[in-house]
Amino acid sequence: MLAGVTCVAMSGCGDFLEIEPKNFVSEDNFWNEKTDIDQMVTGTYVKMQEDAFIRRCIVWGEVRGDNVLAGSECDTKAVDIYRTIKEDLLSTNQFTNWQPFYSVINQCNIIIGRSPEVNQKAPAYTYSDMLATQAEMSFIRDLCYFYLVRTFKDVPYYTNAIQSDDEAVPMAATDGDIIVKALIADLQSVVKNALKAYPKNTDPRFNSNCNRVTQSAIYALLADLCLWDGQYEKCAEYADSVIVRKCYEYETSSEYSGLAAGNSMPKYFKHPTLDTELARLKVSGYPLYPCYIGSTGDGETYGNDFNRIFGMVYDGNSFESIFELAFTHTEGQTNYLSNVSVAELYGNSRSSDYKINNQTIYRGNNFSGFLNAHESVTNELKTNTLFTEKDCRYYMNVGGDRTASTGGGASQANPAKYAYYVRQVVGTGSNAKMFNSFSSVSSGNWIFYRLTDVMLMKAEALIELANQEGPEGETYKERLDNAFALIYTVNRRSIMTSQFSGSAPGELKQTAKENSDVPSLRKLCMEERRRELMFEGKRWFDVVRRCHREGNASYAKVIPGKNGGATPASYEGLFWPYNKNELKNNPLLKQKEYYGGSDTDGNYSSTK
Repeated sequence: MLAGVTCVAMSGCGDFLEIEPKNFVSEDNFWNEKTDIDQMVTGTYVKMQEDAFIRRCIVWGEVRGDNVLAGSECDTKAVDIYRTIKEDLLSTNQFTNWQPFYSVINQCNIIIGRSPEVNQKAPAYTYSDMLATQAEMSFIRDLCYFYLVRTFKDVPYYTNAIQSDDEAVPMAATDGDIIVKALIADLQSVVKNALKAYPKNTDPRFNSNCNRVTQSAIYALLADLCLWDGQYEKCAEYADSVIVRKCYEYETSSEYSGLAAGNSMPKYFKHPTLDTELARLKVSGYPLYPCYIGSTGDGETYGNDFNRIFGMVYDGNSFESIFELAFTHTEGQTNYLSNVSVAELYGNSRSSDYKINNQTIYRGNNFSGFLNAHESVTNELKTNTLFTEKDCRYYMNVGGDRTASTGGGASQANPAKYAYYVRQVVGTGSNAKMFNSFSSVSSGNWIFYRLTDVMLMKAEALIELANQEGPEGETYKERLDNAFALIYTVNRRSIMTSQFSGSAPGELKQTAKENSDVPSLRKLCMEERRRELMFEGKRWFDVVRRCHREGNASYAKVIPGKNGGATPASYEGLFWPYNKNELKNNPLLKQKEYYGGSDTDGNYSSTK
């Protein structure tokens, strides 16, 4: 038996099976038509859009990091999040409950297991359709497992469907490193079966090519997994697969053809001199949205990239997106899926309470959210240690006006990337001003992978490979140069200037110190990931990946103790404890020693 059916025991078999009623997923008269598969696949995405799932993406990926602090009423109305910020992790904390992820995993297993049966019964559901479905569900299942491994380390791992109480037997956790290798092998076996692209959808709020799994999404996850597993050559190879595909889409699309004449369209951004790696890919640059909008009566305006990617003016699902979940609510709309987690954790700009089914899901009066931007971020422009004054991402991430009256601090501390719609930034330096566009924020999409994320994965892999001879004879310096070119390009597009070539004030400089050795490039790459992906559920996982690579918790010291909490003293402390109820229901699961060993009473934590 494969290890891992203990997901059912977490809250009792009955609770788990109620998620997908047994008489629905196992009756023979259901699995007969292509529409049955389509319905179940759609339901899988809906499960991922549920508040409990998205909320864990944020809490697991951000809250223990150095991007956020406790916000309004967090200590009284979001106690488990507040304890997490303080590094006081109890086994009774609601975010130790992994059921929302295992529910998705089991649905994927069911669909994968039953799809051959439907292929045999329904001529409309062809063999290639079946393989594509299996690839799509494998990606979602493996993405869920990767979240669990990065959060808990060793977790129950199973790939068979659970459709009856008899099949829900307790099983021990599998070593996280073994799981990651299994996920890589699984995705390698199915990636060629996934669709490269879906037919164009007429719904402006839904784009199948980033709201559903494509080959590019699978390659992005493979790159992420290989980066975690230390397979750096493979990471770079899979990242290239994504980049080359994006360049192909850019060059062949009528919307983006002609190298995007309008400022709002993507442009090829590249390092002005370091083209060795780009030439190998046979592309002239990376198609990214520029931050420059244009000139108005107020001056030069910026923020186009954020508006396009995060849907402040548009609807998300940007050209740069690889995989994101679409949320569809707008004012007056009755059939929708609201991104409740972002609204409550990061804040919202509504003037009154908002309800679904008579239940208040977030508070109005410009509620600032249970999470605020960390003070080290909001005060960055005073010291220019992370963001320079020319980096548009500071203003768009945090919402800070850099004026003489604020002395470089933020005008407010919400994660502006999601909390409200930043329309544009006008001016630069001491005169930078920010203009907001307030509207419903419960429709913000949740992005899992986008192009710059993958570019920085590749840069990190190249840095780790710098001491090795590449398959094409690349040298130590060439690999560092190519890594810097990727980091530079990501940084360059966010520098506030109307020029698209040459140098710009405030951008990264290719100094000897920055580009001479592995340690300096490692630091630069991690800082750029923090700048680019702030509040996107990436920061803590980036820290844990670095610690996993080094086999200790030393790198976690870059994150200061928050609200009286302490940085984990050991590698095991980087991961969460197992849930109290799971321990009681599953005798084969043993608590981590860091959290008290085999005790199951829940009265222990990392601070005791």
